[in-house]
Amino acid sequence: MNNDCKGRIRPVLSLPMIIVMLLASVIVTAQDTKLVAGRIVDSVSRLPVVGASVAITGTTNVTRSNESGAFVISAATGQVLEITHVGYKTQMHTVDADSVLIEMVTTSEDLSDIVVVGYGQQKKASVVAAISSINATALKQTPAANLGIALAGRLPGLSVLQRSGVPGGEQMEFYIRGRSTVNGQQPLVLVDGVERDFTALDPREVETISILKDASATAVYGVRGANGVIMVTTRRGHSGKPKIDVTFEQTWQSPTRLPKMTSAYDYALLRNQVEVQDGRQPIYTDEELEHYRTGDFKELYPVRDFVGEFMRDLFPMRRMNVNVSGGNEKMRYFTTVGYLFQEGVFRIEKFPEYDYDPTSKANRVNFRSNFDININKSLKMFLNISGYMQKKNDPVVVPNNGAYLNDINAYSTVIGSLLQTPNNYHNDITPDGEVLSTFLKGGNINNVPYGMLNRSGFRNTLTNQVTATLGAEQSLAFITKGLSARVIASYDNTAVNQQVRQRTFQLYEAKRHPTNPDSVIYERTGTNPNSTLSDAQLQSQWNLLNIDASINYARSFGDHDLTAMGLFTRYQRVINIQLPFNYIGYVGRVTYGFRDKYLAEANFGYNGSEQFAPGHKMGFFPSLSVGWVATQEEFLQDAAPWLTFAKIRASYGQVGNDNMNGARFAFLTLWNGSLESQIGNEQLVWEKANKLNLGLEARLFRDFSLEADVFYERRNNILIPADGLVPTGMFGTGGVFVSGILPKINAGEIENRGFEVSAAYKKLIGNDFRFDVRVNGAYNKNKVLYLSEVMLPEEYAYRTRSTGLPLGQYFGYKTAGFFNSEQDIMDWYDQSGIGATPKPGDLKYMDMNGDGIITDADMVPLGGPEFPAWTFGAATSISFKGFDFSMMWQGVAERSFLIEGQRFFETFNFNEWHKEAWSQQRYDAGLPITYPRLDPGSSASKLPSDFWNADGSYIRLRNLEVGYTLNKRLSGKVGSSAVRIYANGLNLLTFDRYPVKYQDPEQNGSLLYPVFKAYNIGLNVTF
Repeated sequence: MNNDCKGRIRPVLSLPMIIVMLLASVIVTAQDTKLVAGRIVDSVSRLPVVGASVAITGTTNVTRSNESGAFVISAATGQVLEITHVGYKTQMHTVDADSVLIEMVTTSEDLSDIVVVGYGQQKKASVVAAISSINATALKQTPAANLGIALAGRLPGLSVLQRSGVPGGEQMEFYIRGRSTVNGQQPLVLVDGVERDFTALDPREVETISILKDASATAVYGVRGANGVIMVTTRRGHSGKPKIDVTFEQTWQSPTRLPKMTSAYDYALLRNQVEVQDGRQPIYTDEELEHYRTGDFKELYPVRDFVGEFMRDLFPMRRMNVNVSGGNEKMRYFTTVGYLFQEGVFRIEKFPEYDYDPTSKANRVNFRSNFDININKSLKMFLNISGYMQKKNDPVVVPNNGAYLNDINAYSTVIGSLLQTPNNYHNDITPDGEVLSTFLKGGNINNVPYGMLNRSGFRNTLTNQVTATLGAEQSLAFITKGLSARVIASYDNTAVNQQVRQRTFQLYEAKRHPTNPDSVIYERTGTNPNSTLSDAQLQSQWNLLNIDASINYARSFGDHDLTAMGLFTRYQRVINIQLPFNYIGYVGRVTYGFRDKYLAEANFGYNGSEQFAPGHKMGFFPSLSVGWVATQEEFLQDAAPWLTFAKIRASYGQVGNDNMNGARFAFLTLWNGSLESQIGNEQLVWEKANKLNLGLEARLFRDFSLEADVFYERRNNILIPADGLVPTGMFGTGGVFVSGILPKINAGEIENRGFEVSAAYKKLIGNDFRFDVRVNGAYNKNKVLYLSEVMLPEEYAYRTRSTGLPLGQYFGYKTAGFFNSEQDIMDWYDQSGIGATPKPGDLKYMDMNGDGIITDADMVPLGGPEFPAWTFGAATSISFKGFDFSMMWQGVAERSFLIEGQRFFETFNFNEWHKEAWSQQRYDAGLPITYPRLDPGSSASKLPSDFWNADGSYIRLRNLEVGYTLNKRLSGKVGSSAVRIYANGLNLLTFDRYPVKYQDPEQNGSLLYPVFKAYNIGLNVTF
C-alpha cells in the first residue's frame, strides 16, 4: 500500500454520482453535436465527386456524397472528417463550421485518370494510343433494351446503326473508323477482358465503355485486332458501408416511322387510273367506289387500315434494377439484379380455341456479382459471376417452315403482308371466326396479317447465359520490386431452347350472295386446313473457355518509368457439335516514360487462328507509338500558362482480321459425292491492316479539353474471289463461277483515311450551377484499290464498279425528268432495252457514254455509299441545386440510300406518295408530280437511278432527360440518402432529306421491324 494512503479513507464514487456524471457528459456532447453540410468536388474540373466516403475518425458514423457531391453528417466541433474515394488522396478536415467545401486531389491511381487498354490499364496522361471512353452516366440516360443503342453519337470514331427493334432481338451494327474490307468488319467486343456480347447488359452494371482504334491499342489482339475493339468494364465495389441503389423505369415505345398506305377508296381510284392509262376498263364501278367512300357495306367492301390496325402507336417497356456495393480493405463487392420487360409493335388477339399467347414480347433478368479480395499483402484475387435469362415470345407467322423460325424472316413476312394488302381487299374473320383472304391478294394467299399473327401458333425462346471469371495477381517483389504475375480463367455457357407450337388455318373469301345481292356468303379458298397445334423443340448451346497468364513489371528509376508485360492467351469457343473455334497467342508490351514528358510504347501480338492451313496459322503483329507531353516543358509552362495540358502522340503498326463472313476452313478442298464443292487454297492467310495515327490531346484554361486524331489505314491480303485473274470461259470457269467453288485468294486492297475531333467544356459556377458541353465529329473515306474486278468493255461510261470508288458505291442511271407525251419518247434516246418500253409518265434516262442508246453502259455512280462518311454527336448537361437537364443530338452526313421495295414502290399496293404520280390529268392541270406513272407490272421507272437515290443524311434528338433530386430532408423521411425522379426520351425528333418519311433513316431495308422512339419516367433511390 502506498504510504501516502496510510491512515486515510479513499474517496469512493457512489453509483448515483457516476450516473449523474455520465448524463452530464451525454448532455454536453449532444449540445456540441450539429449537422454539417458539405460538398465534394474535383480540384481541377470542379465537378462533383460522387460516392465519396465521409467518416468521423474514431467512430462508426459514415455517409457518402450524392450525385451532386453533397453530404450531410452529424458531427461535433473539433471532430475530424476523413474523406476518401478511390483515385483521390485522402482528405482530413476538422469540423469548425456548419458547411464545408472539400476539393479532392487526384492520385496517379485516379479512375478518371486511368484508361483501360488491351490486357491492362494505364494512366491517361501516359497513353499514346487512340482510345475513346464513356462512363456509365450517359448510358443510363437512354431508355432502350439494347445497351448498344446508348452508344450512338457518344464516341468519336464509333458508328452505331440500329437496323430493327425486335424485342429481345434488336439488330445492331458497330463500326470503328468506317469500313476497310469486303469481309466481316464488326469489332472485337470484350467484357472485363473476355470476348462476350455486351448488348444485353444492364446499363447499371457498366462502369465504362472504351473503343480501341489504332494499331498501338489493338496490336495485342493480333489476328483479330484490325476492326478495332470495344471494351466494356463492369462496376466493382469500394471500401465503405453498404450502398443500396434501386431504380424503377416505365417506358412507352412507338415506331419512329411507318408507311402511309392509301385508304380503301383512294386505292380503288388509283387502281382504276392504272387500268385506264394502260387502255383497259376500270376495275371498280362507280357503285363500288361509293361503297368504299362511305363504308356502308364493309362485309363485301372492306374499309381497312392494315398498318394502323395491326401496328400499335404505343406499347410498354418496364425496367427495374437493384444493386448493392461496399466492402473493406480485405474484400469489396458489387452485386446487381436487373429485370426488363418489353412488348412488341404488333396487336394480337386471343384465339379462344387454343389457350396460347402469340404476343411479341421479351422478359429478361440480368445478374452480376463482382468480388475483389486481398488474400494478403502480396496476393489479390477477383471473381466475376454474371449472366442473364431471357424468355422471348413471338408468333410463328409461317407454320411448318424452319426458315421462318427467326425474327428477320418471320417479321419481314408480316410487314410485307401489311404493305402489299390494299385496304379494300378483305376483313379479318368471318362471323364464325374463320380467317379471311382473297384470290386478288398478290404473293402467297396464306400470308394474311390476322392469320399469321393470331392463328399460326407461337414460338417461345428461352436463353440462359452464365459467365464466370476468376483471377489472381501475385506480387513477386521478393524477386525484384515491381514484378507480379497474373492469371485469369473464364468460362461461359449459353443455352437456347425454343418451343414451337404451330398450326395451319383454313382461309375463306367473302362474296356476294348469288340470289340476295344485299348479303354475303363465305367460300373456302386456299389449300390449308384448320389443323391442331403440333409441338417441336429446338435446342442449341455454346460455351467459351479463355485463359490469360501474364508476367508484369512496373518500376520507376528516378526520372524513368518502365513497364513491361508478357502474356500467353488461349481461347476456345464450341458451338453445338461444330469443330471448336480456337485462338492461341503471345502478347508483349513495353512502355517507357521520361519525366512524364517523353513517352514510348511497343506492343506485339504473335497469335494464330484455326482458319488457316498448317504453316500459315501464326502471325506477328507489331506496333510502335511515341508521345510528347509538351506542357511538361518549362519553356511552354512560362509562355502559355493557359495551356493546362498538351500531348502529341503518333503510332504505327500492323494488325490482322480473320473474319471471313462466317466461312471456315477455306484452305480445304471439299467434296459432295464425286464432285468438288469447294477448291481449297492452302496459301490463305489473314487480312493485314497497316495503320498510322497522329493525335493531339489538350486542356485549356483548366475547363476546356480537346482531342484530335488523323489516321490512315491500308488493308491488304483481303480474301476475294479470283474473278479478274481467270479468263472468261476458260476450263469451264463459267460453271465454276455459278457454283462458287473457285478458290478465293488474298489479293484485295482497300485504303481508309480520316480524322476525329472531340471537345468538351465543363464549368462549376458557385456551389450549385454546373454545366457540361461535349461535341464530337469523325470523317472517314475508303477507296477500293484492288478487288480482282473484271474491266467492263470500252463503251461503258464507267468501266469499273468498285475500283477507285468507296465500298458499297451505288450505280444507276441519271434521269432528266418524265416523258410527258409520245412525241417526247420518240425524240429521246431508245431506252427500251433496259426495261419495259417507256410510256408517258416514265422516267427519262440520260445517255452518259454518247452512243445514242440507253443501256447498262450508261450507269454512273449515284451519291455515296449507304455507310456515312461523317458521324457526329453533341451533348450538354446542366444542373442547378437539385434540378438536372441533359440533351444529346446525333447524326450522319455524306450518305446515300437507294429507296426501293414495298414501302415505296406500287408493286402490290399504293401509298400516299402515289397520289402525286404522273397522270395525263395531273400533267394537263399543272398539278405537282413527284412520282412516275403508276404501273405495278413495269420496271421502266424502277431501275436504280438518281430519282430513287436519296440523301441519307440525318440528325436526330437521340436523348433528352430532365431530373430532380430531393433534398436531404425530404429523402431522409423515407430512410434514403438520395431520391431522384426523372423523365427521358429516345429518338424524339428526326430530321432528314428522304422524299417521304416511310422508313427510319438508320434502316437499310423496306421490310425490317420498326425502330422505336421512347418516352420514359424513372425513380432512383439510394440507401
